[in-house]
Amino acid sequence: MSPQRPTLTFRSLCLVLALMAGPALASGSAGTGGYVSLEGVEEFRGVVDLSHGEPATVLRYLQLVAQMDEDLKEMGLDRRIVVAMRGGAVRYLRSDRSPIPHADQIVAEEIADAVAALDARHIRIEACKVAMDRFEVPVDGVLEAVNVVDNTFITLIGFQQQGYGLVAIP
Repeated sequence: MSPQRPTLTFRSLCLVLALMAGPALASGSAGTGGYVSLEGVEEFRGVVDLSHGEPATVLRYLQLVAQMDEDLKEMGLDRRIVVAMRGGAVRYLRSDRSPIPHADQIVAEEIADAVAALDARHIRIEACKVAMDRFEVPVDGVLEAVNVVDNTFITLIGFQQQGYGLVAIP
């Protein structure tokens, strides 16, 4: 039996990103949803490192990113969010889903829809070419909204150096 990985809930995801987005102040306010960490923050920057290989989990985290973006929008914050996909997560970024196991086809379609929805929200999706090569996902066969980069480790470090808060999802 393998150990259970802790599940990162939406509120936890928001809290982690919020804590990394700006300095914590002494009190929260209604305009920031009660997040003390968002006091004085005008631009929210977050990068999500998504490497999980289970399709239902990939889908859920993409949906959580969209929900986080919506919540931040309702708070009136300018948002810059990037999702860096690597590891097994890249298997579901292909436009031709025939190589995906039949049992995962429906979820793969929902992942494609979630990626398109994030793109429509101006959330950047980057896929790691190193992982794509490993999982035999052709660069010319990825979803239209996906930006292929050579190595998402560079993405993750580069965005952090620009002040983006990191959420790592194993």
